[in-house]
Amino acid sequence: MITNIVASESTMSTVEQIAQQIGRLPEPLQQEVLDFVEFLQSKHHIPSEKPSSGSLLELQGGLERSTTFSGDELKLQERLRAEWD
Repeated sequence: MITNIVASESTMSTVEQIAQQIGRLPEPLQQEVLDFVEFLQSKHHIPSEKPSSGSLLELQGGLERSTTFSGDELKLQERLRAEWD
């Protein structure tokens, strides 16, 4: 059984092996891997697929998808104010 796993992994490309391993990780660790990949791209001056224009318009709507700022507006205000107490 172990030989089958080794054999199948040896026929997989590096990208396939990385994708398989990352798929086994919980979401927070997957985010860490993504952050590390972005760090490597920056360090080695490799452009990302989608170059950023640096426009503030790219950030538009970002809070609408945020779990931190979702939910009832009054409860959100109360929670944010409580952080300052």
